[in-house]
Amino acid sequence: MAFDAIRERKEYVVNLLHGQFGEDGGVQTIAALSGLKGTFGDPQVASLTMNKYAMSSFVSSLLPPEVVRMPKTALINCRNLDGAIQIAHSFRGPVVVKPNSLGLSLFTALFPNPAGCEANIIDLIQTILKYDTAALLQEFIDGDEYSCGCIVGWCDVTPLPVAKIETESRFFGPIEKNDGNLVEKTIVDGKDIVSQRIKHITRKIASSIELLNFSRFDFRVDSDSNIFFLECNYIPGLAKGSIFEMVLQSHGMTVVELIASIASHSRPYTMKDHIVKIK
Repeated sequence: MAFDAIRERKEYVVNLLHGQFGEDGGVQTIAALSGLKGTFGDPQVASLTMNKYAMSSFVSSLLPPEVVRMPKTALINCRNLDGAIQIAHSFRGPVVVKPNSLGLSLFTALFPNPAGCEANIIDLIQTILKYDTAALLQEFIDGDEYSCGCIVGWCDVTPLPVAKIETESRFFGPIEKNDGNLVEKTIVDGKDIVSQRIKHITRKIASSIELLNFSRFDFRVDSDSNIFFLECNYIPGLAKGSIFEMVLQSHGMTVVELIASIASHSRPYTMKDHIVKIK
């Protein structure tokens, strides 16, 4: 009913629903079927970016390891839960446990010493599996975290300035994300080599999956300057003080100006006709 009313009023909708509420392809499908105008985009692209394991597989097939790498990652579900601890030990170092497709960094935790907290790892995975079809066991890349937003136009992708995220624990988890006092975010010099490489990677990925309007990509960079892809944020947070708001401001644009520009010039997503019979 609400979608019908929006369509009748011919309103332009900016989708700011995060996680399962607005990034997994569900609301994108409803919007497409309802003929709504807005920032919803392609349901299949939203679904892909929400699935961290699938998105990492896509990026690894798109770009060679000398350009961008993936942390060692295992997909854990109810069928292989019994082997989770053995997999964690095989990484031979700190591990991160997180949902595969919940968003918002829900139930995400770093375990510096997996051998000393096996029960906690299993408990967290079991909690995740109550809300998600799979959890991820991922090696922790010791290094620095970077984030690169981008604006997607009709025929080009504009990477925004790269942000570096620093925390005392060197881990950017849900606690750090919800307490600004624990995080230091800075804009990286545009001439910095790592910044330029991250922008190149961001442009390549965003150009290859038909993203619409804007997005943000997260990376880790180790001491040898190897870049590791973490995830794509299909709908980055736009609140004051957020990473995207900060890099957008560094680009010379406000969130209000971005939304106005998108509403005026964005590429609308239109579902293709279904094939019923091939003549």
